[in-house]
Amino acid sequence: MTGTQVILAVDLGAGSLRAGAVDARGRVLAAASVPLVATEPRPGWSEIDAERWWQALKAAGVRVLGRLPRGTKIAAICLAGLTRSQVLLDGAGRALAPAILFRDRRAAADAARIAGWFPSRNPADAVTAFHPLARLAWLARARPKLFRRLALVLEPKDFLNFRLTGIAGADCVTWSRFDALGTASGLPDDVRRCLAFLDLPRRAPWVLLGPVASRERPFDRLGGVPVFAGSMDSWASSVGAGAVRPGQGYDCAGTSEVAGLIVPERVMVPGLVSLAWTETAAQIGGPTQAGADCAAWCHGVFRAAGRLDAAVARAGALTPRADRPVFLPYLAGERAPVWLSEVRGAFHNLARDQRADDFLWSVLEGVGLAVRDIIAAASDGSATPLGELRISGGGARSDAWCQIKADLLGVPVLRPHEAESGLVGAAVAASAGLGLYPGVAEAADAMVRIGRRFRPRAAHAALFARRARLYGRVKEAALALSASP
Repeated sequence: MTGTQVILAVDLGAGSLRAGAVDARGRVLAAASVPLVATEPRPGWSEIDAERWWQALKAAGVRVLGRLPRGTKIAAICLAGLTRSQVLLDGAGRALAPAILFRDRRAAADAARIAGWFPSRNPADAVTAFHPLARLAWLARARPKLFRRLALVLEPKDFLNFRLTGIAGADCVTWSRFDALGTASGLPDDVRRCLAFLDLPRRAPWVLLGPVASRERPFDRLGGVPVFAGSMDSWASSVGAGAVRPGQGYDCAGTSEVAGLIVPERVMVPGLVSLAWTETAAQIGGPTQAGADCAAWCHGVFRAAGRLDAAVARAGALTPRADRPVFLPYLAGERAPVWLSEVRGAFHNLARDQRADDFLWSVLEGVGLAVRDIIAAASDGSATPLGELRISGGGARSDAWCQIKADLLGVPVLRPHEAESGLVGAAVAASAGLGLYPGVAEAADAMVRIGRRFRPRAAHAALFARRARLYGRVKEAALALSASP
């Protein structure tokens, strides 16, 4: 790829679609963002018209292409996007109903009904209301006429890939979480029909899906440009921060956090999700319920002075002390590694002399301890020591929060120079697919620039170790209370 060629990378999130032109050195030369808003037509439901994603992709594409210097060519397209969401299409590729989003809980009863057919000792693999099988079972029961017309079920970025190329498929990273489903036997016909919709062709994120075939603007100008399979947003964000080799951890620090550890091969660890990752490595990790949402809650409830970002910077820079509260960040239950919606958070070690900033500092620490929980379990279960943490997302912009996480984990935390790590990660996949680099790891090494390193402070190591042990006891108490009648 010459200096006048770029990759059109796309990151589809819950609140916006971002697109950018990324060169072979990982620089975002032009970018655009289109906001998106989901609807909640009933309590517990969350959905969006998938056509809005397509229109957003076209609008962002027009803006990015319009900002490129004359003569710049698009060498490839690669998309990343939110997952655990389903687009329901008929035989002509038309949406039959709004896409069901990751927060949607309408299928809780159906999940309880069919979960027994897929027993698992790992709660991370359980069939819940958020699982596509439960949602398809709900569709078959609640909307049988629509279910009979159903021909294809795609994740959001796969739907956009389908509109670009006319080819339906999935990526082997996202879809590897369904591997255990294939071992089920004796399934009733209705469950078997639902399971069949998950049997899609899989490609690695860096493998060619097909050429652009859409004739809609602006893609009519890009006919024949290769489209690579891409992957889920957390994969792209983590790879775009450089988490590609065993021993590297990652933390996608957003409203809630997704964390994990890159390991030499897939290993099943209770409470965590094991996924394929690169050509030669896997990951063990999972999503939490804790993140920037906890900080925003604390900022409002405790009336910390100033705007949220200023308050986080001020409170996070406080000198660590043993007499501050310890915060368990289970405000809305917890996903990895405990997977209990009914467990609740707590502050421990309260005293009269504590102020709003003390509580906010404790919240930042508590979110970091939730990340530590995941990575420690992954490290123990895989016998892979953590060497460094690659951090990305909105929470990564806080120097104070990055420093606290470095202190808690006892390893350097590395923040990439480019804030749009999801776009860089998608471009890494396409660059490897184009043969610009030998593989994904080499592409990430070349394209990810480190903006800042946060090193653990030796003077505070013993204090944070004691607080981590106290956090563990608070967690055990909360789990026990959630199990009490």
